[in-house]
Amino acid sequence: MYNRIKSFLFLSVFLVLLIAAGCKKGTFDINSPNPNVPSVVSPRFVLSAALANSGSLMLGGDEDFANLYMGYWAVSGDYIPTSTTLTYNTTTDYYAGNWDGGFLTLKDYRYIEQLSTDPNQVNYVAIAKIMEAFHFGRIVDMYNNVPYSDALNGGIQNFPKYDDAKAIYASLVKQLDSAVNLINTAPPTAENPGKYDIMFQGKMSNWILFAHTVKLKILMNLTQESDGPAAITAGLSGLTTADFIPAGMDATINPGYSNAVTPQQSPFWQDLGFAPSGAVQGNESYYRACSYAVNFYQNTNDPRDSAIYAPNSAHAVVGRAFGSVGASEHNTTIAGMGPGLLKAPTMPAVILSASESLFLQAEAAQRGYLSGDPVALFQSAVTESFRYLAVPNYQAAATAYYMQTDARVNITVGGNPIQTIILQKWAALNGIDPVESWSDWRRLSIPADLPVSIYPGTTATHVPFRLLYPTSEYSYNGTNVNAQGTINNLTSKIFWMP
Repeated sequence: MYNRIKSFLFLSVFLVLLIAAGCKKGTFDINSPNPNVPSVVSPRFVLSAALANSGSLMLGGDEDFANLYMGYWAVSGDYIPTSTTLTYNTTTDYYAGNWDGGFLTLKDYRYIEQLSTDPNQVNYVAIAKIMEAFHFGRIVDMYNNVPYSDALNGGIQNFPKYDDAKAIYASLVKQLDSAVNLINTAPPTAENPGKYDIMFQGKMSNWILFAHTVKLKILMNLTQESDGPAAITAGLSGLTTADFIPAGMDATINPGYSNAVTPQQSPFWQDLGFAPSGAVQGNESYYRACSYAVNFYQNTNDPRDSAIYAPNSAHAVVGRAFGSVGASEHNTTIAGMGPGLLKAPTMPAVILSASESLFLQAEAAQRGYLSGDPVALFQSAVTESFRYLAVPNYQAAATAYYMQTDARVNITVGGNPIQTIILQKWAALNGIDPVESWSDWRRLSIPADLPVSIYPGTTATHVPFRLLYPTSEYSYNGTNVNAQGTINNLTSKIFWMP
């Protein structure tokens, strides 16, 4: 795997420098005030940088591990195998960017809240709170207990204690409700972020839909938790299917990605695409199609296989098993990323797709937490996946697909609607949000036959349950992280797991 310098790190360091530049000196400075070094940074500028960081964090390679775990991707046969990944014998350095970069990004959103002291900047506060809840939720889903109440207070609390993950979840739900209330009660004079909001361009009603959908995403992880049903019922009280991200509205980020130079490209393209010169870069030749997912798509007559994966020179989509050491499985034969995922260097970064929103709604409706027709919601979710992946004649193609008499694709046959909903959600999130699929598997064991690595020497009987706390924590916050006890990625569970 290639090491990459994350753009969010540069943006976060830039913000720190701006903060430092704004500190008042104790001695006379002939250049102060310097009009080129603002003493106060407007939250609008920090917002753009923070949202760009969110896109890089999710799609710049930090979550690639989950694509491997979930049977979507395999490692190229043209590389020397890395046993750490292929045996799940991971270390505290394994994909630690999810922690280190995640907290840097969270710090940016907290800084927006600190900057926005004018009542007319309430929309910035609301957006920051929503994005904090989104990212904290993902960090909990990867690590369980994490610093929360003491976090993001460097200089005041440098050794933050770890909060109980279940309590964090409850707090995040309240924070999302608070953010929605801030938007709904904003004064008429409140500043609109406009173009500085690179997700919704200042349309605050869309931020409300996004906040509700993030809340639904968090709450649905509680379905198997002892008092989860009560929490879900309370959290969704008063909401209908009209309150969530609808068909045709993906929550995506685009600060103006371009193909001028590599750092300006969309993060997914940087990770898995090509340099402006056309040369291979990042992980383009490292990650290949996994035979498990390829077989599922092909066995269910799914035209998305050639959108998610790139057909080889023989016009066939071929995968390889995760952990395979087959000498003949070269990149000329095994498929890489397809045009439905790897769209263009300027492609937006998907934060939460309409398809995922509708699958969440379908599950909630099927379980009785939301009013609405779970069949219609499910079918719309599948259709939205076909739309995003640019399947030709996507609506007709989706209808033909989900109307087959196969319980794996048709919610009205087979007698287990939840199984079909989650299985098709898994099929739709390939390369888009594998962490969500990983969460679904950890709470519901769907897909039930998810394979483990076949790499020689692998002893695991299932994919890992979590990531290990990073080296940075053991180095700088050792007392608090060690208080969490011995962590095993294959046996230590997230609190909402059965």
